Amino acid sequence: MDLLSLVTVPVAAYLLIAAFVAIDAMIPALPGEVLVVSAGALAAAGHLDVVWAVVAATAGAIGGDLAVYGLSRRALPGALSRTRFGRRVVAGIGRAHDRLGSTSAVAIIAARFVPLGRTAVAAAAGIAGLRPRRFAVFALTGCLLWAGWTVGLGYVTGSVTDAPLWLQVAIGTAIGVLVGVWAGAAHTVMRTRRRMSERARSAAVENAPDEPSPSRTPELVC
Repeated sequence: MDLLSLVTVPVAAYLLIAAFVAIDAMIPALPGEVLVVSAGALAAAGHLDVVWAVVAATAGAIGGDLAVYGLSRRALPGALSRTRFGRRVVAGIGRAHDRLGSTSAVAIIAARFVPLGRTAVAAAAGIAGLRPRRFAVFALTGCLLWAGWTVGLGYVTGSVTDAPLWLQVAIGTAIGVLVGVWAGAAHTVMRTRRRMSERARSAAVENAPDEPSPSRTPELVC
């Protein structure tokens, strides 16, 4: 069953979008992004409402992200703590989360646009113990931006070209993947540069010569 066969019942189409996107967060092999781009193209053709398509994609995305986060926060730490390797994994994720610090919001939002990134970051946030409310706010922001962007790709592609639906979806999906890969690479480069700058400053401070203490001029006794 595909989305095109459900456009006569828009509610069913929106539910299908939300379900696929939610499951895609847990099983990235499912074509959730392709379905969202298809919804945008169908909205451009007048078969679906673009606003409701964005709402459905956002609801599915945040639901899937919260599910991955919740499972990682409650189930995975206990399972990993049973083995030495698992404990090392949990400790490594905790240290990575501590290093991210103030950029954790950027990481969570940007990961929504990176293939497979959304699942990895949600799981890492859960294992690292990021506060639920904090993760939910960042994840909702990323999901809303991602849904608007992905539906928009299909809508614009469907509006500016008379190509068949499958070609419109292929073009929109390809653009989305390329932008996602670029966003992930840019975030990695910026984070690496920031860490290198911090290490350079720390090394400069450690290697700086100690300032001589001011010598006292002996007082003359008259």
